[in-house]
Amino acid sequence: MTTVQRTVAALYATSGGMGDVGKFAVALAREQQAGEAAASGWQVRAIAMDSNDGANNGFGTSVDVEDEESKEKVDNWFVPYEMIKIDVASDSSERKIRESLEGVDAVISCLGNRQPKMERWCSVGTKKVINAMKANNIRRLVSLSSMGIGKDDFLKATALTCLWTIMLRTILRSVRKDLTSMEEEVLGSDLDYVLVRPVGLTPSEPPRGSCDRLLSRQDHGGRLEFMLAKSDAARFLLQEALTPTLHSREVTIGYYSKS
Repeated sequence: MTTVQRTVAALYATSGGMGDVGKFAVALAREQQAGEAAASGWQVRAIAMDSNDGANNGFGTSVDVEDEESKEKVDNWFVPYEMIKIDVASDSSERKIRESLEGVDAVISCLGNRQPKMERWCSVGTKKVINAMKANNIRRLVSLSSMGIGKDDFLKATALTCLWTIMLRTILRSVRKDLTSMEEEVLGSDLDYVLVRPVGLTPSEPPRGSCDRLLSRQDHGGRLEFMLAKSDAARFLLQEALTPTLHSREVTIGYYSKS
C-alpha cells in the first residue's frame, strides 16, 4: 500500500522566544521523522520570517536556551536542509508565502515575540499566512500566542499572572496589541485552528518532554507553573499539527503546579 506524503510547514520569527518555539518544532519534527520507518508519511518544511529590521539575522537558526542538549538538537537538524526565508514587510511577501506553502497540509505559525523593544509584525504576518493558506486550500493552523491574550486563558490568578497582566497593559502594550490582533485574524479565518497560549518561555527552563493544558478553569484548577521550556511548547504545537485533537479553540499550556 502506498503511503500518502503529508507536509507540515513551520513558520518562525528569526529572533525572539516565540520564534525559538518554531525552530524547535522543525528540529523535533525532523528528529522524529528520522527515527520512524522510511514510509512515515509526512515531512516538515522550515520557513524563516523577519521584517526589515531583521534583515541581517540570516535564517536565525540558533535558539536562546541554556540546555546544551536542546541547542545541539536544533543545530543538528537545521544544518543539512534547504531553508526558505521571507521578509514579511516586502511587497512580494504574500506571494512568497503562498508559494512556500504549496503542497502543505498543516501550518505551525510562531511569528510573534514578547520581548521589549522588538518590532511587532505577528498580526501582519499571520494575515498573510492565512491568505496564503486559503489560496492553497490548507485548513489546519496551529498558531502560537501568549498567556494574557484573549478573553480568558483559564489561568488561576497569582502574583505572577497579575504582574504579567499589568506589564501587557503598560510597558508591553505593543505586545498585547499585536498578539490580540493576530488572534482576531485567526478567529475570523474560518480555518481549522488552535491558538496555543504558553506561559513564560524562559531560556533557563529545562525540557521535561511534555506539558499540561488548560481548556477551561476546571482543568488543573487553572494552576500552571509560570515558566515552560521552549522545546516542550514546540512538541505540543507539532503534535497538534500532525494529529489534531483541538479544533477551533484556544488552549493554554504549561506544567501543572500542585501548589
